[in-house]
Amino acid sequence: MIYLFICFFTIFITSRANLMYENMTGVATMAEYRLLVIFFTILSSCYFVYKTHKIFHFLFWQKKYIYNIINLTGLTMSLGALCPYTINGQDLFSKLHVYCSMFSSISFLVLLFIWTRQLVFENITIYNRIHWFYDFGIQMLGILIVVFTRVNGYIEIIFAILVCSYLYMIERHFAKEKSD
Repeated sequence: MIYLFICFFTIFITSRANLMYENMTGVATMAEYRLLVIFFTILSSCYFVYKTHKIFHFLFWQKKYIYNIINLTGLTMSLGALCPYTINGQDLFSKLHVYCSMFSSISFLVLLFIWTRQLVFENITIYNRIHWFYDFGIQMLGILIVVFTRVNGYIEIIFAILVCSYLYMIERHFAKEKSD
């Protein structure tokens, strides 16, 4: 249920501006949506950190540094939301916003990649059922970034759908396997 909320709320927030030319950062520059975007991003960050911790506990392969990377990713996502972005983008806070947001987005995808590839060694049946979705989603994001030449609202919506759907699929398959 929370996954659907995150997806729908991402669509709601990004659609407050032109989806082709703006992203959530552009919406956050509007005074009436600034606090909403900050609050939503921090809550999403905490939820993604919690769920990423949870799926890494499904694996026998447990490295302490992975949990530190997950926490750092959530922290940078929250920090990126708190740093105000200005239109010229030349000040320190604007650069910090962009770097933290990009690092956390890419880091979540890399963590899911590491998890998926480790699943090959531990549970090949679940891997065969779900890896295609992640691979297809990454390919779609890559193609859209090349086509649009920027991170716009459409890419943010697809990113949210990819991460939420994949985390849901992982949880569902592990819950199904435990019940069998």
